[in-house]
Amino acid sequence: MTRVELGDELTIVTAAETRERLVPYLKTGTALELDLSAVSDIDTAGLQLLLAARQEGAVLSEPSPTVSDLLDFTRLSAQ
Repeated sequence: MTRVELGDELTIVTAAETRERLVPYLKTGTALELDLSAVSDIDTAGLQLLLAARQEGAVLSEPSPTVSDLLDFTRLSAQ
């Protein structure tokens, strides 16, 4: 499994760039783990990116408190 650490910001400003970083892994079917421990700022664009990655098989790991709160709020933490 390939582990990719995401930066501190996962917002509309960085979502496209982050997506481009992830596409090569997702297209080849590489098992992908997204380390979310450093993410301190996330918006709906970031959430959309995480959901799309998870739908493609990526595993979301070590969510920061900010990400964890958002996933809990949107009732996505248990999925």
